[in-house]
Amino acid sequence: MIGIFCALNATYDVMIGGTPFYFFAVLVLALQSIFALRESERSRNLAGLGLIVLVMGLVYSYGFMFLTHLKAIVLLPSICLTLFGLPSISQHPQKAYLLKTVLLISLIALAAIQYYELSMLKGYYDSLPNNGSWQKYGGL
Repeated sequence: MIGIFCALNATYDVMIGGTPFYFFAVLVLALQSIFALRESERSRNLAGLGLIVLVMGLVYSYGFMFLTHLKAIVLLPSICLTLFGLPSISQHPQKAYLLKTVLLISLIALAAIQYYELSMLKGYYDSLPNNGSWQKYGGL
């Protein structure tokens, strides 16, 4: 449910002229979650590739100081999904339960950061002269 909220929030953010990074990250996280829960080793490797893709996207967008940016929060669910692919964690129920809890908390944090940045973008459009709207100044 939280993942769906993140996806809808990221889509809306792109539609009103925000950064498309969250939309890209949600797509990568969705693919990563599909591959992380499969049994084959190749699928687990693809889940780990999602983490690499997100790090490369952050480095491309923000340089090597990308961990100081709010968007680096997207790495937490990606790291959790990558760790699900490790046999030493997925075969132990206590570790898997703890990892699921951390994944849930990191998705809630991602949703909160997305909502915060969306409200900042809406505030920016409200501050424009003539009651500027996102239709006039933003996307679409």
